[in-house]
Amino acid sequence: MVIFWRLLLGHLLADFTFQTDFINRWKRSSLLGMTVHCATHPLCYVALTYQYLRDPWVSFGLFSLPGWACIALVFVTHFLEDQWRVFTIFKYNLPDNTLYFVWDQIIHYAIIFAVIPGALRGATTQLIPELWPVMGCLFVIVTHATTVLIYFVEKDLHDRVFPGFQEKVVTMAERLVLALCFLVPGHFWPILALGWLSLMHLARSKRLLDLSWLSFYIGGVVAVLCGIAARLAYNS
Repeated sequence: MVIFWRLLLGHLLADFTFQTDFINRWKRSSLLGMTVHCATHPLCYVALTYQYLRDPWVSFGLFSLPGWACIALVFVTHFLEDQWRVFTIFKYNLPDNTLYFVWDQIIHYAIIFAVIPGALRGATTQLIPELWPVMGCLFVIVTHATTVLIYFVEKDLHDRVFPGFQEKVVTMAERLVLALCFLVPGHFWPILALGWLSLMHLARSKRLLDLSWLSFYIGGVVAVLCGIAARLAYNS
């Protein structure tokens, strides 16, 4: 599971944190832009798993693939999947909606998982052998990944445009603070979490925050789930 969590963190960083609005537009209009975006994935994978790159990750009898070859395979398949998504959207006018976004992510995770089994034999099989990659995954999910998810849902329902920089920062901070409440030691954390939720609800109701109800509820649910997961991981 060491390899799994590090690759998952690398994917989340490359696909959300490091995929800026500019990169997202560039990859949809140019093969060079798509290559640059997809290249961030192996760079993140190598940086996070460099000590395991020569170990066999996938074995087929006498034939095995080392880590660096698996990363190259993930890069190629990620490029093909993303390019196919862009091609079908523009060629066949398929909707770039929430369902397509979720399906795209499922494909990427499935490919990553496919290169994991061989790596498990040379490492601990604990569910959470290292805390920092898990916390890193939860951080990206509660901030950047949820921003993209909310955008797609609101675009499908209300034809909203992608939020600007200030709105992204405010909503990411709001969700992150809620998730961090779950890491407060002792028994005071539920009061903090409920208090922060109430404060955000009041700010939304009084129009002090330009935050849609969809963003508030989806973001709140994701932040609570990530907070619970973080607390369980930290205390495991």
